[in-house]
Amino acid sequence: MTPFAAALTGGGAGLAGAALAHVFTALFDRAGSEAWLKGPYGPPFFNIAVYTGLFYAAIGAATGRRAKEALIGLLGPFLTIAVAMTVLTRFARLGVYETAPSLEWKAVVSVVYLLAIWGTIAAIGASAAAKNRVLGAGAAVVASLLGYGMLDLFIRLAPSYAKSPWNPAGLIPSPINLMDGMLSGAALTLAVLFVQRRNHAR
Repeated sequence: MTPFAAALTGGGAGLAGAALAHVFTALFDRAGSEAWLKGPYGPPFFNIAVYTGLFYAAIGAATGRRAKEALIGLLGPFLTIAVAMTVLTRFARLGVYETAPSLEWKAVVSVVYLLAIWGTIAAIGASAAAKNRVLGAGAAVVASLLGYGMLDLFIRLAPSYAKSPWNPAGLIPSPINLMDGMLSGAALTLAVLFVQRRNHAR
């Protein structure tokens, strides 16, 4: 696969993943998913777990071109967020609050989300790289950071894009999420292609 083909495949998969993830979470939301799994205090997390899992399942499928990476992308963030947050919102006393979440609770939630996302990205890269898992994981993380950087730069250069009319309750995905999917998918797929070529050159 050429770098151009990899970028096109990954970008298209990320775009499709973002669109699919939004549609599913919108449908789940209409079914009352805000209260699913979580305990007596928040935040709602089921939709986030579903969105992130579908998003990275599509990117994983394009990156590794196997069901294994798609499964990692799907289950990594979904299980991490769903299991950890179910336990935390039911049993962790540091999150109990009457008016606003505590700083400790916000930190814990942030850590769970970050581990779910970046752990999944690293796992996809490690699995797809096969012969050099450490390099694959590192390249995937670095490439994803570059993808987010490009998204941030694009928004700064074209702020009107971020303000495009969008109904969060509708079935049409956010323009920002679509751009995020395209850049993340292309970056991750290119990173893994680089590692795979390096492996074959040895």
